[in-house]
Amino acid sequence: MSAHPETLIAILVMALAAMAAKGGGFLAMRWLGRHRFIVAVLDHAPGAVLVSAAVVPLTQSGGAFVVGAVVAAVVTRTAGGFTPGLFAAVGAVALARWAGLP
Repeated sequence: MSAHPETLIAILVMALAAMAAKGGGFLAMRWLGRHRFIVAVLDHAPGAVLVSAAVVPLTQSGGAFVVGAVVAAVVTRTAGGFTPGLFAAVGAVALARWAGLP
């Protein structure tokens, strides 16, 4: 798999934005207290970075990666955690590649 430099720069900028938002959230919590909006931002910032990293293989490769993304979403939702979803996604991509999907 390869990615264009523009895509990698976009991922880097999104990761920096997520880290800045999370750091700003910690500062805001220090001065404002634990407001529910700030807690929500801190909870969802890492997910935004993961989604931005997953978009590259989905748009450029397709096939096996799409199967892996669907399996990851279903397992993460039903099993209730990131780790089972991650392992299921890796296994699904490996099985899809073994079955002949590109």
